[in-house]
Amino acid sequence: MFRLRSAVLFLIFLPLFAQQEPFRFIAIGDTGSGSPAQQRVADQMWDRMQTHPFRLVVMLGDNIYGNHEVAGGGDPRFFHAKFDLQYERFQERGVVFHAAVGNHDMQTNHAQAEIDDQKRFGILGPDGYYKFSSPENFNVSGKPLMEFFAINSELRGEKMKRQVEWLRGELEKSQAVWKVVFLHHPLYTVRGQHAPALVLRGMIEESMKKNHVQIILAGHNHFYARMKPVNQMVQLISGGGGRHLAFPFSDRCAEISARRYHFTEVEVYRDKVHVTAIDQYGDTFDEKSIDADYLKTPAKGCPIR
Repeated sequence: MFRLRSAVLFLIFLPLFAQQEPFRFIAIGDTGSGSPAQQRVADQMWDRMQTHPFRLVVMLGDNIYGNHEVAGGGDPRFFHAKFDLQYERFQERGVVFHAAVGNHDMQTNHAQAEIDDQKRFGILGPDGYYKFSSPENFNVSGKPLMEFFAINSELRGEKMKRQVEWLRGELEKSQAVWKVVFLHHPLYTVRGQHAPALVLRGMIEESMKKNHVQIILAGHNHFYARMKPVNQMVQLISGGGGRHLAFPFSDRCAEISARRYHFTEVEVYRDKVHVTAIDQYGDTFDEKSIDADYLKTPAKGCPIR
């Protein structure tokens, strides 16, 4: 009888011992072209949300392109065709978007229209840099499970200096289990389109290392790449959201690179982060669990400058 009761109690309380549903978000970059590829990626995000619910999308810059390469980016005339038609349905379901500023967004009044439109783009700082945390119900011992730090890699001069000081101070104060910096220009990347942002990297790398940032998300290069850990930080480039694709070169400092339209799903647990890259046809082409041991994996000679 005792054993029977124990078995019954175990079955009743088994769900309590199951792993909690992770905090989940999506990262997309270089999206705002209004192209069929952007629509297909958005459709795959929608399908994914039905089985893997998420309430956050992080945009990695070049959120709104113009109709020409050198002009019109960030123009509110294009917001409906290059944002609403793809993503409004997500917002109607309670999904929040938070964007970084990209170089094409700056083409119209230094991205001011995007910064002002917090309903669409969720840019919470007047100069395009800001922070936010995962919902409180995911806190660990009263500390945020994950904290996000958005950087405006287009700033220059005194504004850039103030941003660097802001980042240093906010990282020092952060008690989050996981810290994510996201921006448009990658600090480390495979070649094939744009070089890494070496000057910016020199300004903020030591602060990120000292304060245990684990993940850096960027776009700008129109492909996917997951770099090897450097200083216990992993750089993900997710720039295949809809604009024309580039050809990534082979690179010994990258674990994978791929010329695909895609989005990146990130599932956050207290002891690991699971990354899944999904292309415009719904095919998974990269999966990786990132934990403390993986972050310590040596990558001698990386990054390549």
